[in-house]
Amino acid sequence: MRIRHGGRCDLRPPPGSHGSSAAVTKRSSVIGSALAVLLSTVFIATLPAAPQDAAGSSRSPRETGLAAPVGEEWRRQGLATFDAVWRTVHETYFDPAFGGLDWQAVRDQLRPKVLAARSPDEQRAVIREMLRRLGQSHFALLSRTDDGALRGPALPPIEVRVADGQLFVVRVTSRALDVRPGDRIVAIDNRPVDELLARIDPDDPRRAEMAWRAAMRELSGLSGSMVHLDLVAPDGTERRTPAVRVVPPGEMVTVGNLPSIRAHLVREERRTGDGRRIGIIRFNVWMTAIAEPFAQAIDAFRDADGLVIDLRGNPGGLAEMIRGIAGHLIDEAVPIGYLRMRDLELEFIVNPRRSTSDGRAVRPYAGPVAVLVDELTASASECFAAGLQALGRARVFGRRTAGQALPASTQQLLNGDVLLYAVGDFSTPDGRRLEGRGVEPDVEVSLDPAQLAAGRDAETAAIEWLLSLQ
Repeated sequence: MRIRHGGRCDLRPPPGSHGSSAAVTKRSSVIGSALAVLLSTVFIATLPAAPQDAAGSSRSPRETGLAAPVGEEWRRQGLATFDAVWRTVHETYFDPAFGGLDWQAVRDQLRPKVLAARSPDEQRAVIREMLRRLGQSHFALLSRTDDGALRGPALPPIEVRVADGQLFVVRVTSRALDVRPGDRIVAIDNRPVDELLARIDPDDPRRAEMAWRAAMRELSGLSGSMVHLDLVAPDGTERRTPAVRVVPPGEMVTVGNLPSIRAHLVREERRTGDGRRIGIIRFNVWMTAIAEPFAQAIDAFRDADGLVIDLRGNPGGLAEMIRGIAGHLIDEAVPIGYLRMRDLELEFIVNPRRSTSDGRAVRPYAGPVAVLVDELTASASECFAAGLQALGRARVFGRRTAGQALPASTQQLLNGDVLLYAVGDFSTPDGRRLEGRGVEPDVEVSLDPAQLAAGRDAETAAIEWLLSLQ
């Protein structure tokens, strides 16, 4: 990684290193915050609510150890929390000019509303309004009182997306389930999906993501519980089917004050009749738990005729990981992106992986690469896909990504909430900002229910392209 205070300088990975950790020993609090989180705030908000203790009271997923405020103490805590949030953003926002926003005026206008609030949740609403004024992703107040979190850790074994105000099944992970890709879900446990999605603000630029979040909450519940889905197939056939909720696979990992996340990687292989091989690697979040499984997958596919990296629905994670993962595909220490902070710029330099964890000498995968994305591909996933695209190392298939690409840090607040706040702005090797824009695929593959039902999607388009190169 290259770092320059007020510009750029060089801090490369040590020779022979196969890890993805930066060789940084100073300014760790600043740099560490920049590298900590590149994770979609909409995804974070869906993470399961806190479990209940033996007495039945909720525990925060971000355990604070703070006593609940007594009497009117919440008013003082809420005001101190508002001031702390404003001050943190004031001191760390990557653009000192705030894009023309008068940040002091925002404080002066909203602070009296905190004083006049009738409850802690009303105070939180004012703080969230203050953060919304910035017009950027990765600014969020995470509270144990949030009502958008999943109702439990389990879901039916399907993946869904929202398109044109409707909820579609895009993947089914259980053969025993009478649900197929391309099915439209019209009701969940007798609750019409139209009614569920109608609650989303039509002027919210994150409407599609918020609609997905609302659907995920409705689908979630306790492990082993049943959910009933009313479905309409692309040919108009209607049916009702039960589905048992299961806890998704993966290793539980935690970053800082954020809720725990399950990290899971799947590798698959497609073979043609003439013996050609296409490797497929799919993982759900950028956490260190997937680093070694990814390396093992690359090792298994090192002589494959093509490689598909599926980042659809991947909301991001640890920004620093993109250097090491890219190093499995690129054999040069070149920038895969740039991160501009208030007083320094970081270059994300690819860390070529020339040895395995067990000490074998290898070369990064040299075959053609396709990356799959969609509207829920966010943050670190966007930075990775756009970086490979800009370097000419991969062709991107799917739909435009979320456009949430601001590395962020977290801060514990006096009232027990957690502030997620952006500390930098990411751009690609060719100078493109991703925030608010997203990654435009090289090959657009729309969400078409009939095509999904026929087994065609971005993955099949990518495989066809890879095979056409042979």
